Amino acid sequence: MKLFHISDLHLGKRVYEFSMLEEQKELLQTVLNKIEEQKPDALLVTGDVYDKPVPPTEAVRLLDWFLTVLSERKLSAYIIAGNHDSAQRLEFGKDIIGKNGIHIAGSIGEKIECFTETDAFGEVKVWMLPFFKPANVNVFLEESVSSYGEAAKVLLDRTEIDYSQRNIILVHQFVTWKGSAERSDSEMISLGGVEEIDASLFFDFDYAALGHLHSPQRMGKDTVRYAGSPMPYSFSEIRQKKGITVVELKEKGDISFDFIPLETKRKYREIRGPLQELLDVAKEEGGSEDYIRCILTNQEALLDPIGQLRSVYPNLMTLEFAQRENSQEQEITLDTDDIRPDELFAMFFEKQNEKEIDETQQKLLNQIWKGLEGAE
Repeated sequence: MKLFHISDLHLGKRVYEFSMLEEQKELLQTVLNKIEEQKPDALLVTGDVYDKPVPPTEAVRLLDWFLTVLSERKLSAYIIAGNHDSAQRLEFGKDIIGKNGIHIAGSIGEKIECFTETDAFGEVKVWMLPFFKPANVNVFLEESVSSYGEAAKVLLDRTEIDYSQRNIILVHQFVTWKGSAERSDSEMISLGGVEEIDASLFFDFDYAALGHLHSPQRMGKDTVRYAGSPMPYSFSEIRQKKGITVVELKEKGDISFDFIPLETKRKYREIRGPLQELLDVAKEEGGSEDYIRCILTNQEALLDPIGQLRSVYPNLMTLEFAQRENSQEQEITLDTDDIRPDELFAMFFEKQNEKEIDETQQKLLNQIWKGLEGAE
């Protein structure tokens, strides 16, 4: 049985107020093309289907189009909710579309929901564990649990799973191996470890398909894996390999993996250097529609650097200025009883800019200071 595993689509996401819907449709079309080429038996989508609990209309239409094509191709799909999704909205109409092989689990019950797939080697049980909080589990318990790991263990213990059969499970949680996992800026950060679930909890499954972290990675063993997001959603992700995790199950204990890279026409890129040099390079290349993070190294003041850069990089997302390499941290002890506020500001200006305040700036500072004294 061949499975495609994707995750963290975040449909409708905006990055620095730039809509990603065009890239997301491009990626979903690529996924459909790869499905047509490789003929997997099922598609696994492990949460964060949408970026927000109330997604924009365009994002809903995009998912509707994608699921309609999957249904027309008679491909089984298993989809769980993530922490960004509204469980109730995601699983609206689940019984109707489930009859067409599109199975959606938005919220948990007393036990983990299960479906059955069949291939030449027999049955494969597909368990669906959408995002939950301990409070969602405690409604079924007499004694409450406080951690996500305890809650997950309770759900597994309450569910009758025959591990002598082939079992796969879809999970959207912060699953780590001995407290370690690679994270990125676009992911929500938990504190104190209470949200962590140790990967060993899923070691008995033939495959644990994970969602939540955006970097494709294994957790503890090959059969516990994050698919990662299909595209970068922050500049901290640009060096991660994005794609489809391909899982092939044969008889019990015989499993292999492959990876299909995914790319979009517009890339996320970082550029760094003096403004004029970056402009010259871009003009030689004919400009670029890539999504750009620009770090300028100029020491002097610049006239409208954003406007100049966007003339060649229309999708400039963020502009930053590099810290001066020769600046050194120094601790300065001042007797504030013997120094005026305007002198203190002048000293701060010199330390920050590595030059003294000029005559025009000093006059402006004096005017501001006189105005403040007059207001007292």
